[in-house]
Amino acid sequence: MAFPTTPLPLFVGLAVGADPVNPAGWEFADISNDVRARAGVSIQVGRQDESDLVDATKVGVTLDNRAGRYSRVNPISDLYGLLDKGTPIQVRVTRIVDTFTRSFSNGLGTEPNSGFTWTHVNPTCWNATGSAATCTLAAAADTATALVADAAGHDVEVLSTVSVPAVMTGASWVHATVVRRVDGSNQYRLYCEFTTAGTVAVKIAKVSGGVNTDLTGVISTGVTYSAGTRIRVRARAIGATLQIRCWLESGPEPTGWHAQVDDDDVVGTLTGLFSWRVTGNTNAGSLTATIDDFRMDVIRATTPVPEWPVRWDQSGKNVVAPVVGAGILRRLGQGQPALRSPIFRQLSAQPVCGYWPLEDGSDSTRASSAVVGGVVASGAEVTFGNDDRPPGAASAAVLTTGGGTSYVTGTVKRWTQPQTGYAVMCYFRLPTLPVSGAPLVVNGNRLMRISAVGTVVRWVIYATSGGFYIEGYANDGSLTVNTGSFSYVINPLKWTALQLEAEETGGTVNWRLLWYQVGATDGITFLASGSYSGTADRVTAASLLAPVDSTGVSHLWAGHHTLAFLDVPFMRIAAGYAGETAGARLARLHTENGIPFALIGSESTTSTMGAQPVGTFIDLVRDCEQADQGVLYERGAGLGYLPRRSRYNQNPAMVLDFAAGHVSSPPEPTDDDQRLRNRITVSRPGGSEVIAEVLASIARSGVYADEVEINVETDAQLDDHATWRLHLGTIDELRWPRITLDLARNPGLIAAWCKVRVGSRITIANPPSAVAGQDLDLIVEGWTENLSIYSWDVELSCSPARPWDVAVYDDPGSRRDSTSSTLAASVNSTATSLSITTPNLVEAWTTKASAYPLDLNVGGERITVTSAMSAPSGTGPYTQTAPVTRSVNGIVKSQAAGTKVSLWKPLPRAL
Repeated sequence: MAFPTTPLPLFVGLAVGADPVNPAGWEFADISNDVRARAGVSIQVGRQDESDLVDATKVGVTLDNRAGRYSRVNPISDLYGLLDKGTPIQVRVTRIVDTFTRSFSNGLGTEPNSGFTWTHVNPTCWNATGSAATCTLAAAADTATALVADAAGHDVEVLSTVSVPAVMTGASWVHATVVRRVDGSNQYRLYCEFTTAGTVAVKIAKVSGGVNTDLTGVISTGVTYSAGTRIRVRARAIGATLQIRCWLESGPEPTGWHAQVDDDDVVGTLTGLFSWRVTGNTNAGSLTATIDDFRMDVIRATTPVPEWPVRWDQSGKNVVAPVVGAGILRRLGQGQPALRSPIFRQLSAQPVCGYWPLEDGSDSTRASSAVVGGVVASGAEVTFGNDDRPPGAASAAVLTTGGGTSYVTGTVKRWTQPQTGYAVMCYFRLPTLPVSGAPLVVNGNRLMRISAVGTVVRWVIYATSGGFYIEGYANDGSLTVNTGSFSYVINPLKWTALQLEAEETGGTVNWRLLWYQVGATDGITFLASGSYSGTADRVTAASLLAPVDSTGVSHLWAGHHTLAFLDVPFMRIAAGYAGETAGARLARLHTENGIPFALIGSESTTSTMGAQPVGTFIDLVRDCEQADQGVLYERGAGLGYLPRRSRYNQNPAMVLDFAAGHVSSPPEPTDDDQRLRNRITVSRPGGSEVIAEVLASIARSGVYADEVEINVETDAQLDDHATWRLHLGTIDELRWPRITLDLARNPGLIAAWCKVRVGSRITIANPPSAVAGQDLDLIVEGWTENLSIYSWDVELSCSPARPWDVAVYDDPGSRRDSTSSTLAASVNSTATSLSITTPNLVEAWTTKASAYPLDLNVGGERITVTSAMSAPSGTGPYTQTAPVTRSVNGIVKSQAAGTKVSLWKPLPRAL
């Protein structure tokens, strides 16, 4: 028997002693027996009513602490020294445990306790023997799949035991755990591979769009096998992270994972098994693998625990620890430092020996060194903290006086790179072009001076009225390098990247002066070059000077000549990643900060962003969320993102019915102005603004204004963003902040519920007609679920889904609406023909038969036009006759002349 006839198989685990920022190492010890049954477990996910942003997930559990086990400071606790602020807690529900104690042929049948039935690809390969399952593959390259549709979920853990009848010859046998399956062309497979060497290996692979891709290589587990050796397999998919490990059933389970990879391309929920007799296998005859002890858990929440309170009653005997875990958004929102600028993060990771970012505050009198133990840069007539900067920098410095008076000089304390060449780079911007003149005469044109060890001991780079000029002096003062002027080609009045590079090869030094316009991300660079006999060992100092008053300078760097100055990614960094999509920026930021991340959909379809601002990690990812209008939420130990495009036209993840008793208590819909916004002003940092408004809504309700700054790439994007936000703000539908489900009363809903995530779509049929008048179509914004031994209650917070239904090009269901159509004459409740009029001929309804049937909204009544309307008659207004069916949505009434006629489900153009 299954829940609720038997207790809910609830698992609560603690990853004691775990590193809270390294989820790969989290091993959860079972503490379920210490959970106070009456209190159970509560989980709060997503955004609750009236919240604009997703909140940190909360996991509430009351632990029996009479033995002092969960008191962090109790030295006699077995967990003493292992509990800390940030110790992770996880809640799972076991959906199926199958030991195959039944006889069934051509398939695995139904597991009797859960009532779940297996489905198959190649069902004749599978059998249940009464003590185990078997999979028989007759020939090399044969495969077979077995799935449990009801044991599904986004985040799951699956265990199984497998053995093979012989050591493989020619090629391997694969026993794979299937997770996140959508269909045969889209799934992940986590391989336990029986190799021809008599060893067990693992591999993680995916099938996406029918294309097979190995996400890891074949990795040895160190486990050996022979005929009949039982191997235990644990596979986990949580957030973007996929993990697998294998061990001898007769031995201890390892604490680490043999294979792990992050990948978020496939977003299904089906779970099961896949067997493969690999091409090239030469074992004689049919091979039969034996599979047993299949278990699948759906992971409901994984969060750190930020505090460990202890409470007791008046007697002092009833001691509990009311623990509240809080998801990663809590930590990210508290006390996190601002991330350094993109240029800083890039240059500090290069082969650097001296680096002065020139991002110091406005009150600074010197430039800090970014090299640990380095020397601060000296300077004169220089100001810091200027907002006029390269897009990838946090700020810049200004050399106030030209002619050689202003300078910043950095001394390289220790050269840590091979002495086979060097590079010095910076960013600069001239407010005006220097006066004409030969640089040897007009020393005020100097832009950069470099002191070095080698044949050339001093380099001087000049910025003249028309281009660069470079000189290299030997130790005796003679000119080793003396060039003519190199045309700028770019505009030095805008931020420019400049690098001098010297590389020594076999007694010859090849030097190059390289430059490009900051913001040019297409790889176009410019070059002056030459060579001389000798050496190029290292740099001892580098100075930036001012050819003219108020020269802007930023990021002075010295290091090895292998600096990736010319790489397109480096150029994009200088531009602050302007033009990067929101999805790509989110993925990069998470990777840079070691936070697991999963994106549903495609990075390429998200909004293109402006330059990355300076801010905390959470500020920067919220910046992407705001610009793209997706949903950032918690997923496993990290974050997930549902892009705007993935919110369009979703299929329901859960289908409910009021009449079937799926909703456990009367909902409390709200008809208010919380989301009403009929005047929208959208701007972008440093750019223009756009105002969009709906005059009819303003006339009815007054002005509900919203001003938002979004960090998109160009001003041209603002018009569409304003229009789309106005569309979202003027959809006139009920909000549903409280819809409750009793899963103990409706256990058949659990499988669907485990597929719901923040942003999923659900429908509810047969609401009271006096309340809604039509089936509910909703987006799940968040929920609270309470789980205990014999109950599993869910309270959903939902918003209307209709705003996210959009037109699809060349799709018959995407029709253009008429905004001016009305009834030409009144009709009673039984009329089967309507006379419809419009003053605008271009908004008359189509007469093409293929466009019908068509559903119209007439005064809130859903009316189906069964066949083509007549051609428009008259010279204005224009009238058409429509044959109709009434009471389509259970509402039928008399309609007055002049009643507005529109599409029942008009679809807007998507952003």
